[in-house]
Amino acid sequence: MPNPTTEPIRQAVASGEYQLAERLWNGYIAGLKELLRSGTLTKEILEEAGELVEWSRVTVLCMRAHAQGRLGSLHIAEAYHQALPSQAPRLIVTQF
Repeated sequence: MPNPTTEPIRQAVASGEYQLAERLWNGYIAGLKELLRSGTLTKEILEEAGELVEWSRVTVLCMRAHAQGRLGSLHIAEAYHQALPSQAPRLIVTQF
């Protein structure tokens, strides 16, 4: 079952809204610090935070790899485009 505290972070990361994700992460971390100060931070909460960190890391790495693949495709397409003749075919005129 999704945790209502972590779900907005997951949604922001998954949708590529990294500035929003960073703000949400900062709020989440502040909440963890408060739990630590009050002595109510549990092993389960820390495990959930670790899982969220790992999920975020893997998700961002996958998105980066996808973006790099798309960029590579653009470079290949550009190289192919440059290899094509730049002039339009010329009409050959002959007289008999």
